[in-house]
Amino acid sequence: MNMNVMTSGKKRTDPWGQLAVKAIHDEQAFTELYEHFFPRVYQYLLKKTHDSHLADEMVEITFVRMYQHLSQYAPEKGAFSTWLFCIARNVLNKHYGSKAVTMHTVWEENFDPAAPEWETPEKQALTRERSRELIDAITKLPQRQRQILEMTYWLDMKSADIAEQLGMAPSSVRVALKQARDALRELLAKKI
Repeated sequence: MNMNVMTSGKKRTDPWGQLAVKAIHDEQAFTELYEHFFPRVYQYLLKKTHDSHLADEMVEITFVRMYQHLSQYAPEKGAFSTWLFCIARNVLNKHYGSKAVTMHTVWEENFDPAAPEWETPEKQALTRERSRELIDAITKLPQRQRQILEMTYWLDMKSADIAEQLGMAPSSVRVALKQARDALRELLAKKI
């Protein structure tokens, strides 16, 4: 299924939302939704928790809730991805309390999903140190800038989708992203 968002004047249609409506009674449509969104939701939860076991549990809860409440999804109110990530954020909030969205913790010492096997322990230690510096710098940014950075780089979302989820204009998202990058670059330069 081609999932490119189509535009007709100013009104956009969300093909994932259309598939979600179909998935209420169509197992194949539900499977397609699950297979497309599972890695994105998992990455989001893993980036928030920094714990693979906890992310596994939370992604399972998220998709169970999605299944239980799919009939309540209203495409005219917003994109399916927005609705699904609200469920994931609620799962985080329930686990951590209201500070879940801004929470940043340190990766488990023995878990570095981005490190190739061939890297030496010295390179892995340097990578972990740089990751800590980056996380520290990101936590110093305003919450909106942190959200936009996370959605852009961790969730691989486009400006229009971020704008829709945060209730902003796409141009404002692009400006905020540039400001976040500049501020992050400045914070990291002070570390060197």
